[in-house]
Parts: sequence; structure tokens; C-alpha cells
Amino acid sequence: MPILSPPEVVAQFRYMVIAPLVSRPLDFGEQRALLEEQAGTVWTHPDGRVQKIHPRTIRRWMTAYRLGGLVALAPKTRADHGRGRVSPDIIAQALALRAEDPHRSARQIITMLEWAGAMAPGSLCHSTLTYHFRKAGAAAYVGAMPAETFRRRQAPHKNAEWQGDTQLTLRLPDPQHPERFKKVYLIALIDDCTRYLVGSRFFFDENRPRLEEVLKWAIVRYGIPEILHVDNGSIYASHYLTRVCAELGIDLRHSQPYRPQGKGKIERFFRRVDQQLTHELQTLIDQGECRTLEDLNGYWEAWLQQGYHTVVHRSLGVTPQAAWDQACEQDGLGRQMPVDTVQRIFLWHEQRKVDKTGVIQLAGNRYEVDLRLVGRRVDCRYDPYTLEAIHLTYQGESYPDATPLVLRHHRHREVPTPDRPPTVPVTGLNLAQLAKNRKAQQDAARQARIRYATPTKPEEPQP
Repeated sequence: MPILSPPEVVAQFRYMVIAPLVSRPLDFGEQRALLEEQAGTVWTHPDGRVQKIHPRTIRRWMTAYRLGGLVALAPKTRADHGRGRVSPDIIAQALALRAEDPHRSARQIITMLEWAGAMAPGSLCHSTLTYHFRKAGAAAYVGAMPAETFRRRQAPHKNAEWQGDTQLTLRLPDPQHPERFKKVYLIALIDDCTRYLVGSRFFFDENRPRLEEVLKWAIVRYGIPEILHVDNGSIYASHYLTRVCAELGIDLRHSQPYRPQGKGKIERFFRRVDQQLTHELQTLIDQGECRTLEDLNGYWEAWLQQGYHTVVHRSLGVTPQAAWDQACEQDGLGRQMPVDTVQRIFLWHEQRKVDKTGVIQLAGNRYEVDLRLVGRRVDCRYDPYTLEAIHLTYQGESYPDATPLVLRHHRHREVPTPDRPPTVPVTGLNLAQLAKNRKAQQDAARQARIRYATPTKPEEPQP
């Protein structure tokens, strides 16, 4: 680190830089030429640094000299020089949070302290806390430089591209065997342009019904995307998803194997989840505060609202919620479909041949169909959660629904059965718990602002 020079030496150096500009009156255009010349010169600072000086800095020195002389060029000493502006108790608590979980970033710790009421919002800067972490030897780990580099890209407007993927995140108590733990999967869809999460949910399994639940309701709520960019997993490379996208007019694209950078938005989002939330949720699971999928998804929705959608995205300069709302104002709602039509498209589709008695077999059940279809291979559409109704078409013409003859199964075997619920950190702070409490406080405050008029008793007519 260079040794700081005395203020008078620095003032003399600065005057040497601006001397040609302030020592005499200059003709029209001469100041600009001299300014460019001085800015293009490589100067040796009194402390040994070699650098060029920006024209804006030179102008600022000129103004200071004309107003206050040589004294005004000396660097100013801060009134709080030598004294920390952040309370030592806050730094100690931040260090405790980092020591408790090294995965917590500086921004996450600042958010936790603000939400917990330990300090006022904006009173601690990210760079200041990072400095104290480095000074205490608690700096975050920085990985090696990647072997390949890539250019950034962004979709031109909302719903131009959605990126989807699945992440194995946590382990929850198994609803069937509470003494055991079961893997939990997060299926998520993110809008490339606004970084808004259009669909996400935790599940105990990764299969076609779970992807259908996330994708179908994302389309119902937010419109139909032009491109769906997904992984090469079995649920994303299925004929079912290909058919659904074809009927909805979606361009289904798969990333190249072992090259996830093409869908970097969802990959970066999952990294943020790992950095900020995964370890916090695991702590709640270990403490017994989060035991079921309902609990987990409740914490997830609270964090999305408080810790992601309403937080400024550094690449966008605004929050994902604001970016989505602004895009809706400019482009409208986008391509929409009636809910009934979307429901019909997402029905499962199979082909069955009608035997000579007018019966088909599907999902372990037997159904009677119109006798006109005997010997034909018909298209069957059905809801896997309720197998009582099977919709039939043949060569594009609709026929009466199949009637259950032998109904052994009411749900398709691939559809998971409903989950049955099972029969301490030093600081006491948890980001997921704080997000849920913050959401509850905002909801309560919103309800408190609603006032209803007190009904008055009508006056009785006088006799």
C-alpha cells in the first residue's frame, strides 16, 4: 500500500497539473486543447502511483483553485477520520452470522440485520461490511476463473423466452416414514427479459405431473411464451411436453448436454437460492420449524416476495416485479388462451384400439365407447388425477366420452398420491423465517388500512 503524502504536497502536485490552465487567460478553444493534453499525460503521483487524470477531475481542481487558491487543492480530512461509523455491535453480529453459516453473503447478512430491526435500512454498505470481513479473516470464497467465457444476452421483451430447470435442494421428513428423510426438488420457470419467476414449487418427486402443474398455471397467469428453453432431463425431453408446446405454439428448445450456459438466467437464479436460502431452510428443517411441503412452499413464497421479486436486480437496475409491470404496461398481457382451452391441451394423450365389444383399456381400467369406433385406433384425452372421464376423438372428430366399465384406479399410477404430514443457531436469525414474518406484517398492515363504515340504525318514524 503506498504511503499517503502530506496535504500540501498533494496540493502542489494538483496545481502542477492545472497550472497551464489557470496561470493566464486563454483564448477561445485553447482551454479545451490544453485540457485534452493534460488529461492524456501520464503523471507520477507523490505517493509513487503512475496514472492519467480524467478531464472531469481536472475541471474540478480548476474550480476549487479559482474559489479558494492553493489551500483548496489540498485533500480534505473527514471529520470522523480514525473512528468507525458502524457500531461495533453490528459488526460483531454480522461476523457471528458469517461464522454461523459461511455461505451467507454480505448482502444477505445486511438484509437479515435490517429485517431483524438491528439497524436502519441503508446504514451499512456492502463494501464496508466486506472490508470488515476481510479484516477479520472471514472473506467469502472466490472460485477459480472459468476456462470458457461467454457473452451475455437478454430476450427483447417479456414472454419472449422462459427458461426452466429442476434443482435438487433439500431433504424433508418422508410423509410415509417420518423417521426418514426424502429428497425435495424445486421446479422453476423464469422470464429471460425481466428475471421474473413465473412458476416455481417444491415437490418430493420430479415427473410429468409436477412439471405440468408448474407450467400450466404459469401459462394461465402470465401468458404463453414464444420460446421454452429447458434442460435435457427426462421430464423435459418427453413426447408429452413436445405435444403440449406444439399445440400452444411454443418453440421448445433444449440446451446442449453438459453446456448449461445457454440458460444462464435460471442457473444463476438457482445459485442465488443456494447462496441465500438453502442453508437457512435446512436450519429450519433441523429445528423442526419446517416439516412438510406446505411449510416449505410457504417459506418459499415469502422469500420470493420479500427477498427476490422486490429486490433490485443488478443487471436490470430495477426489481424483477417492476420490470415485469413495466413490460406489461408497454406490451400488454401478451398471447393468452382461455383457461378451458389450456386445461384441454394439458390433458394426457394416448391412443388405444377399440376391441370388437366396443371396449378400451387405459391406466388399468376398462371403458365402453361408441360402437361406431369398433376396430378403430382412437385418441384418448384424460385428466390423470380423475380417470372417470375419457374424452375420445377419431380423425379430428369428437365422440361421446368413454363410460367406465371396470374402474380399478381413480388416479394414474404416475400421479403421486397426496402427501400425508408426519405424525439452534447462536444468533437466532434466519432469512427464510424473517421473510415470512415480514410478509405477515405487511399483510396485517394492509388489512389494518381497510376501514369499514359502522352501520347506523335507521331512525324510527315518529307517530
